Amino acid sequence: MTTLTRLTCGVAAGLISLCAGAAMAASVQITITNNQTEQGLYLTPLFTTLHDGSFDTFNPDDTASQALEDLAEEGSVGGLVAQAEAGGFRTGILANANGFGGAPVLDPGETATFTFDNVNTGTERFLSFAAMVIPSNDAFIGNPEGIEIFDANGNFTGLGPIELSFANVWDGGTEENDGQGAAFNPTGGTSTDTSEGVALLDSLAFLDGQPTADGTTVDFSQTGTSLATIEIAVVPLPAALPLLLAGLGGLTVLGRRRRT
Repeated sequence: MTTLTRLTCGVAAGLISLCAGAAMAASVQITITNNQTEQGLYLTPLFTTLHDGSFDTFNPDDTASQALEDLAEEGSVGGLVAQAEAGGFRTGILANANGFGGAPVLDPGETATFTFDNVNTGTERFLSFAAMVIPSNDAFIGNPEGIEIFDANGNFTGLGPIELSFANVWDGGTEENDGQGAAFNPTGGTSTDTSEGVALLDSLAFLDGQPTADGTTVDFSQTGTSLATIEIAVVPLPAALPLLLAGLGGLTVLGRRRRT
């Protein structure tokens, strides 16, 4: 075997190794858009985590955990972040720095993005998310089970936009849905604690006419029932890969010329 042939084989082996590594790593960009119009609902910063399928934000019909209660009542993500990170999973928060009153909430029409870099497509295959719907007492959006982004072979599933409507809003079951004492609701009052299981809300009519901290009043006659869209994008392989392929091709051509 000539020196050039050995070099070509070495580069090929290295390239195969790089490709194998690249197939197991990616950047995942998550974007959320609040689809409500001006007199609609707001969302607190969106909690997200990538995991192996073993993380559950909540279980329907079960009483909310303290971490979920904190999110559903106050928009606080700290408990869920701690829960995910205790399991060895990374987290990301999608927030709008220009939210009202200094709070990084997602106003109607606003979009926020977060990118997870160096994602292991074998062990970070699933997405879980959650955010409070305001100005409610304890309504939120979220998924009880992880959404598969990558299949068992590490390939992107081609997951399309996740469309969330009023029918996808959950009741945390921890407070009466009357607006009293609710975070981000300027009417004040004292909330009434409850202890019910987490369940999908039959209707959001109780939020119609509620004031918001931004000075607007929720008016569902002026809005649609589309609440939010979550989009997942997987960033392509590193730009250096085509250059390496071209380099390998050049070495092969050079080897052929030396043999002729």
